[in-house]
Amino acid sequence: MRKLLMIGLVLISIAAMILIGCERKIVNESGGSLAADATQCFSCHSDQDLDLTAAEEQWKGSQHASGDNIDRNSYNAPYYGACEKCHTNEGFLTNTVGVDEEYTDFTAIGCFTCHEPHTKGNLGVRVTDAVALMDGTSYDKGNSNICASCHQSRQDIREITGDVTLSLRWGPHHSNHADMLAGSNAYEYSGYDYDNSAHTNATIDGCVDCHMSASADYTLGGHSWGMYDEEKEHYNLTGCNTENCHNNGLSDFAYDVDDLDGDGDSDEGVQMEVKGLLDELEDILETAGLLENQHPTDVTVSADSAGAVFNWLFVYEDRSLGVHNTEYALDLLKSSINFMNTGNPNGSK
Repeated sequence: MRKLLMIGLVLISIAAMILIGCERKIVNESGGSLAADATQCFSCHSDQDLDLTAAEEQWKGSQHASGDNIDRNSYNAPYYGACEKCHTNEGFLTNTVGVDEEYTDFTAIGCFTCHEPHTKGNLGVRVTDAVALMDGTSYDKGNSNICASCHQSRQDIREITGDVTLSLRWGPHHSNHADMLAGSNAYEYSGYDYDNSAHTNATIDGCVDCHMSASADYTLGGHSWGMYDEEKEHYNLTGCNTENCHNNGLSDFAYDVDDLDGDGDSDEGVQMEVKGLLDELEDILETAGLLENQHPTDVTVSADSAGAVFNWLFVYEDRSLGVHNTEYALDLLKSSINFMNTGNPNGSK
């Protein structure tokens, strides 16, 4: 009995000590306390940070998280030095923040690539100033300016003059979304009137307005940046069907346009019409010996002929099949087809 009483007193004493002196602490993997006062973390982080959890889960399924092109870094090969500023977290930070450090380990684009909460004290993005595209156009669309830092062409269209020598890697870089949305930095033939769709001016935060809009499917929108789940056949149309835009008029991206590709079908929607024109221009360029396997060939041609190749690449690499800037994409393709067929960008088509 006395033994049980002693055990009870010990347990009561321990409980009292816990109630009086307990602190929320974090220990590192070796069991020691973190150098910083970890209790400060709980002012932002808790077990119920559901928004942060959702963002992380969405990011995990994104192209950014995949690290598919992370090998494009200077440690792997010196000529990849220009690539790492967008293909790796470390390269982006070095280019954006000006970190003076040589890296041998490169990681995928993650949370702290775009955000710096421990420095700013908030989840604002690192890049807020307008971004200059290669042709000098200023891209300034709020929170999407950080997107435009990388998602742009890497060639200045103003350099296409006189005779132009094409090559395998000539032309706009992949994912030239900022240029397409802005309606700039493609080859515009003299005498042809180029137009832009409403997206150029209607989107306040550019890419963010649509690609990060809320979705009932966590694989779309938010930090997945996804707009279509092919397996589920789900679209993220939240950012599209707002009162000031399509006003619940879209069920997919195939909004109606005229039969622009001349296949006799006027009900196939904008993306199929743009694809039809892309395919037509591709055939013309291949027949002319300017394009092969969707890459420019090693030939020297006039600026106007090179411009047709550039415009095909520009629309193809945008990957939206005209959704980002319908009018501009269509005008680039039609003027290029007309020039290649007739020598006049305002030809019969």
